[in-house]
Amino acid sequence: MHFEELFMDSSTLIKYKLFKKIMYLASPSYPIAQIASEMNLNYQQTVIDLTEIDQELAQLEPEHQSILLRAGKINSQNLSCTLDDYRYHLLQSSVPFQFILYFLNEDQPSIDDFCIRYNSSRSTVSRKIESLKTYLKQFKLRFTYTEAGMAGDERLIRLALFNITWLGVKGVTWPFPAMDEAIAEDLVDRFAIHFPLARTYIGRHELKFLTAIFYLRLKKQNYVRYDKAYNFLMKDNSYYDMTKLDNWEYFDLNPRQKRQEVSFIYFLSHIVPFYTIDDDPALLHTLNDFAQHPNPVYLLAQDYLAWAKEHFFQGYEEVLSQPTILGNLLNVGFGYYTIKNPFPSIPHILGREQAPVRSLRELQEGSQDFLTEISGREDYRSFLTPETIPLIAKSFTEILEPFFDWKKFATKVNVGIALEHNYLLITNLQRFLAETRFATWETFNSAHLKDYDLVITSSLILSRQFPEVNVFFWDHTGSEPQSIALLQRLATLVREKNR
Repeated sequence: MHFEELFMDSSTLIKYKLFKKIMYLASPSYPIAQIASEMNLNYQQTVIDLTEIDQELAQLEPEHQSILLRAGKINSQNLSCTLDDYRYHLLQSSVPFQFILYFLNEDQPSIDDFCIRYNSSRSTVSRKIESLKTYLKQFKLRFTYTEAGMAGDERLIRLALFNITWLGVKGVTWPFPAMDEAIAEDLVDRFAIHFPLARTYIGRHELKFLTAIFYLRLKKQNYVRYDKAYNFLMKDNSYYDMTKLDNWEYFDLNPRQKRQEVSFIYFLSHIVPFYTIDDDPALLHTLNDFAQHPNPVYLLAQDYLAWAKEHFFQGYEEVLSQPTILGNLLNVGFGYYTIKNPFPSIPHILGREQAPVRSLRELQEGSQDFLTEISGREDYRSFLTPETIPLIAKSFTEILEPFFDWKKFATKVNVGIALEHNYLLITNLQRFLAETRFATWETFNSAHLKDYDLVITSSLILSRQFPEVNVFFWDHTGSEPQSIALLQRLATLVREKNR
């Protein structure tokens, strides 16, 4: 289930998807009937929804120019706000999202007060948060109502609340009136060296939201516990300074609570595959610290890399020696080693379900089989479980994916070229096809009609004679957009052939 499906009712979700669709059109004149057809929507309802979107945009931006044109068309270039702005606008009327922000910010939140404030009823609230309740249940989290809030493992509560608030707001505004933004800036600065994302523009905004959740949960005396699973990494290690909150003035925490809360922040720095640069200081610390003392996380990463080199990276094993790969495998492994169950993550709540090409799917399935095979070992028994293995296998595969030469194993797209027989006209196209590495081609031959996945032609005569053929029209005077369109068509075909 996608994030928006958890928080929007069906009519609101259609408007959101419509906005997203027309945003990517970037067209000054596009038929509404075509949009309705492509999205499998009723034409009249699509007109009504687009009119509502146009009215909402006028409210959000006084200088908005209408997206609606005559003759049943729209000008998508007149969109006057971003997708993030529009999503947040819609979520401000979402009962589940309102409820989350309400109990985060209010000092004494209750379901009765929420219903009065948002003109709702208990039954309506219960019905509208049902999908979100189901989503949270898989992490053993639940809503509370007498005092409105959430119960379960406090670490997972904070992760879930961060994912929800960040994906809903994306930095469009500061949705935490109960916390001064300057406090979040201070907390980010205190721990920035542990988080590579602190050095990126969006990443710093993410950390500010994360520290806001941290602060607002502490404000209501919701504390985390220290987990002994941290010991091999943090115990007697000066890099994980447990006194970072000793001079923090905002809450009167005792020494034990400070240690617990600081350790949680360090835990957060090791559960997401953050690393993108081989010489990142945080990555170098991670590699060194995980290697210092025997632990199942480092052992698992090494075992997995050895398996992957033998079974899927024969002949170019050296690509898996990059520090970022090991660091990201360690971070993924550490999260599951510590929690020992599925836990909330942004990729999970986004619901990314794009089917990989066959060879990548084989890598993921092989990874899952390998993890299952070794799960009985004493080192791995506690955290390689039937619930976690598919999730770890998926994450591990995604870490290796950028380095995996899936084209080497892919069934290629067969292309027929039906152009004027002139070397100067054909050679650039042939070079382009060669560079894709997933297409083979020959001069079009009608006897091979059934063998072609695509025919590239400069004349539509061919499509009239052979209407069943998948044709891409090639304009000899075409520029870069034409090449991009061809590449997209070929990429779609190769994925379809390799599912």
